[in-house]
Amino acid sequence: MDYDFTFVISGVDVDDQAAVDALRDECDALLARAGGVDLLSITGSADSAVEAAMRAVSSAEAAVPHLRVCRVDRDLVGVHEIAERTGRSRQNVSQWVTGQRKGQGARFPAAEGTVGRSQAWLWCEVNQWLAAHGLDDGALYPTREEMAEIDVALARSVTLTFTFASTPGFEAARKRVLQELDSKHIPGLMHFLSSLDRATHDQGSHVAVVAAQDEPARGVMESVASFSHDVILITATDQFLATVLSTRAPLGPTNTVTVPQEATVGQWLRLVQENPQAAFALEAAEQHAEDPAPIQRRLAIAA
Repeated sequence: MDYDFTFVISGVDVDDQAAVDALRDECDALLARAGGVDLLSITGSADSAVEAAMRAVSSAEAAVPHLRVCRVDRDLVGVHEIAERTGRSRQNVSQWVTGQRKGQGARFPAAEGTVGRSQAWLWCEVNQWLAAHGLDDGALYPTREEMAEIDVALARSVTLTFTFASTPGFEAARKRVLQELDSKHIPGLMHFLSSLDRATHDQGSHVAVVAAQDEPARGVMESVASFSHDVILITATDQFLATVLSTRAPLGPTNTVTVPQEATVGQWLRLVQENPQAAFALEAAEQHAEDPAPIQRRLAIAA
């Protein structure tokens, strides 16, 4: 099922044209600002509203890594807003509220609260009531209970900051890796990451380097080694792979395996699988004054 969500967000706004374009093109999502609050409108597909919400959040944060989704916007409406959305007069809406019109069936939803002297309702509940009379907007929204559950999930959720090697020409392949992650592996990956505390940056987000199997290993190794904390490498070879890598000193003596300068990510990862306890360093080359520090696999967290 397709659910429509509006989230309160931070990190981007409507003046960030690159973010606006990426969210529109990658997620068919819309940035807006209302009442001094930055909002993201997006559709998520799943069997439940909570799962759909988390899928939508993951895809948005993959498209714009510095985006942070805070909570579900409650979309409160008064008589005036209900009249505008239904194309009816405010008098008609007031009669619905008091039960003078369309009194058959369920009563009009109870107000969520009062703003000044005016009552306000949750649009999701009003829209559900309108559906019984053929006046709804045709969209499916999370219920009050589901919104609360989504907020809790967002508060507890693992956030991912995606980054890439600087090597050009592999954008499409990396996008396919992200699409597979979103469609098949997000729940399992998030479960594993929730127990990792050494793969996050200062803001608490886990850092994931996304790579295509055919891109040069050098650029990816340099990207991994540029972080002082553990990093998750996400790619797809003959299977989907997510591996925690680190340049931290090993706990004990370990072998160092040399990775050829011309090796691809796929070839490097085959060496990692064959030598799970080893550290990996690039083959020395005169044209590179500084090679990245040796990298060791800490944990293979998904496959």
